Amino acid sequence: MRPLRRRIKNFKLCTLTLLLLTPVQLQAAADKSLAKSQEGASALLRGRFDLAVAAYDDALKDGNMPPARQASLYSDRGVAKWRLKQLDAALSDFTKAATLNTDYAPAYNNRGNVLMQLDRVEEAYKDFDKAIALSAGFGPAYSNRANANQQLKRLDAAEEDFRKAIELMPGSAVPYNGRGKVCGALGRHYTALRYLNRAIGLNGQYGPAYENRALILVHLERYGDAIQDFDKVIALSPDKAESYVRRGQAYARDNRGAPAFKDFSQALELDGENVAALIGRGAQNIDRKRTDLALEDLNEAITLDPQNAEAYFWRAKVQQALGVADAAEKDINKAIELDPKYSEAYRVRGSFRDATVQRDAAIADYRKALELDPFSKEARDAYKAASGDTADSVVKPLAPAVTGWEVYSPASGRFVAVNERYPKLNVLLEMQGEGTAEIQEWTPLKDWLSGVGLLRYKAGQKKGKTFENVAIVDLNRNQVVTIEPYILGDTKARWDWTQNAVTVTDAEGLASTYELRKPKPVDQPRIANDDPFNIFGRSSSRGGREHRRGGIFGWLFQ
Repeated sequence: MRPLRRRIKNFKLCTLTLLLLTPVQLQAAADKSLAKSQEGASALLRGRFDLAVAAYDDALKDGNMPPARQASLYSDRGVAKWRLKQLDAALSDFTKAATLNTDYAPAYNNRGNVLMQLDRVEEAYKDFDKAIALSAGFGPAYSNRANANQQLKRLDAAEEDFRKAIELMPGSAVPYNGRGKVCGALGRHYTALRYLNRAIGLNGQYGPAYENRALILVHLERYGDAIQDFDKVIALSPDKAESYVRRGQAYARDNRGAPAFKDFSQALELDGENVAALIGRGAQNIDRKRTDLALEDLNEAITLDPQNAEAYFWRAKVQQALGVADAAEKDINKAIELDPKYSEAYRVRGSFRDATVQRDAAIADYRKALELDPFSKEARDAYKAASGDTADSVVKPLAPAVTGWEVYSPASGRFVAVNERYPKLNVLLEMQGEGTAEIQEWTPLKDWLSGVGLLRYKAGQKKGKTFENVAIVDLNRNQVVTIEPYILGDTKARWDWTQNAVTVTDAEGLASTYELRKPKPVDQPRIANDDPFNIFGRSSSRGGREHRRGGIFGWLFQ
């Protein structure tokens, strides 16, 4: 009887020789090798990897076994060894499998994963490439090659591989998580959220997706949401120091010092040499007026990582609090030397120089801080106090305002839209390609969605195609709900509205729904139309008035 293929849940490596024979067939076969290979497969499925290795050892003693079958058994034994963290032994088995059967795609895929763990990324990439060449529909190999591309800083290639993996494995959370992570690395944070939300929707216990989503939410300053995701990460894996560090950082940015201090301390209990935890706890001890403990933690952090700019930054603040001016300035200079784009370090150094009546040097530092982050209230206030000028004299918009909206491009390379009518709202404009963000139209919604606005802008070009995005802005909360695609080269995204929500479907069919207002007691039907922003639809042939058109958004509300 031919072997049956069985997938092992959550295995990153592939096994294809789980020989599940009935007892009658097994007795009739009178083949010890066949029986042992089934025993190994069964142990592998049960998670008894030591027993699986022993069974495969016995099965492979059959010297008359065809090479292709030997290859599959070596590959399966390699999986068991990989799960036992015997990486070199697993690598040897996968190499043997590939040698015995040069057309066996799983052996190359499996060996590539071990090579990734051994940090031999270029070799791993070649193995994944070989697996795909042998089996063009091998979804896991595309996902794994994407991971290799990402580590090799080939982000566009990584995204394309994840896209193909999603196409081949639409029910797997893994490629959605990977693509979300790549989009985050490319600065497309709202796009990343769409893929990570999908990954979590497919697998609500998938820790990496919660972790990656939390990191994106921190970047978007949605700290409360990020903390909830980190809670889930920690619940799934309570012994990872890094998870406590990241949740502690989110608490700190949300000005919640007590839980931040607790998380950093817990991280250090798990890993006493965790530099980020030492820095975080040191910073919290400054706020707790325990400069002695802060200095102890930061000294240790610098000893462990003498190239860490943040450690010098916080130690400079400790030295300042202790009144050791020379040491403080030396540390802040070191922080800037290590990270020339550290805007807050320039502001703090400016304050040091201001205190010692080095007015011109202080103004230069405040100016640099503003160039890097023109929306820092501390830097704006300090620059105005020192120079008498406003921040507008330092950083100017890229183009004239469009209905009050102006776009700025800090030296950090982002594009940010601001409007004097909404002083507490900064819209980080996500780009899809090369070029400059340009505001096209601003549409405040009315009626049930009053307080919500749509900011449409050019989001760059890629391969000769133009992209436009729309930021959905909640003006009551001073918050960007999301940024969604509108024009994607030759296609348009589909926007379907109800009176309280919108569902946006991109060119690849990924749909995301956003509730903008609490629903009315009676459910409202979804209104769809080929025009992506027609939230109330057009009149039918049976009567009713046609909305007048005044630009792309003009017909929305009359």
